[in-house]
Amino acid sequence: MSDLSGGFRRNSAIVLAFVVAGVLFLFGSIYAVDFASVAHIRTILITASFTGFVGVGQTLCMLTGGIDLSIPSVLAGAALVTANLANGVTSRLTWVIPLVLVAGILVGLLNGLGVAYAGVPPIIMTLGMSGAIQGLLLIYTNGGFASSPPESIVNFVTGDTVGIPNVVLVWAVISAVTIIGLSWAVFGRKLYAVGTNPVAAFLAGINVRRILLVPYAVSGLTAALAGVLLLGFYGQAFTDMGNDFLFSSAIAVAVGGASILGGRGHYVGTIAGAIVLTLITADLDVLSLGTAAVDIAYGIILIAAVYFGGRKLGRRRVAS
Repeated sequence: MSDLSGGFRRNSAIVLAFVVAGVLFLFGSIYAVDFASVAHIRTILITASFTGFVGVGQTLCMLTGGIDLSIPSVLAGAALVTANLANGVTSRLTWVIPLVLVAGILVGLLNGLGVAYAGVPPIIMTLGMSGAIQGLLLIYTNGGFASSPPESIVNFVTGDTVGIPNVVLVWAVISAVTIIGLSWAVFGRKLYAVGTNPVAAFLAGINVRRILLVPYAVSGLTAALAGVLLLGFYGQAFTDMGNDFLFSSAIAVAVGGASILGGRGHYVGTIAGAIVLTLITADLDVLSLGTAAVDIAYGIILIAAVYFGGRKLGRRRVAS
């Protein structure tokens, strides 16, 4: 019983996030007849999955006390380059998509090198990278849209397998890999050690700089993947298509109980956070409130999550 109660206390933020998601879903179901329909639940999961994709890298970055603000630009860049290089030809995707994903990893590695080896603060490094990529994209597209994506991408993203949306299945696989990596792999233990106390981790024999490279590389990869899938979801690519993920990925991680100071949190919480944010938007739509209300809600949630997370961390440090 003590183990059960201890586990609940350690994961109380994650449990609370799922409870909030349930309350938001119940609220929407009361005020809208079709809110709990299979079709709408499908839409909610698909929408949440994109935040979930970029939330993988953002979770790893925040566990080390960092953050990746280049996600929107990497996402948009992946979509634009994929659409332009493929130019509507499905056969080209066999080399275009791997190329784009590798490019996302390289951008992430550049961020990681700046943070881990050059000592640039993560917020400055990734924000500067975002600005540089955004400028290159404007030059690349002449400020316009990309050509239409191959129909196969659209069909995959909007299609189902055994009744489950393909995008949700991809999210499930990536989530399983991430959860296993954080919970049981050696890398996960090292990542938490670096996020909790990098000096102590170094003295314990952990290569702190090498560990710091991985979250940003993963973030570049998952942002690029999200861009490719969003290309199929939107049916087009444009330079600011990733803007909605500038803060939503960080908010999802924070809502899931992760500390912005590092060392605490889990991707399971990010999954809950992504669903919470999607349900908030859906509920505000039910109430006929516009995007301004969504932005206000997101801002309040981020401030509250960081504030209460900081208080909880402070109490832990005082107790220790």
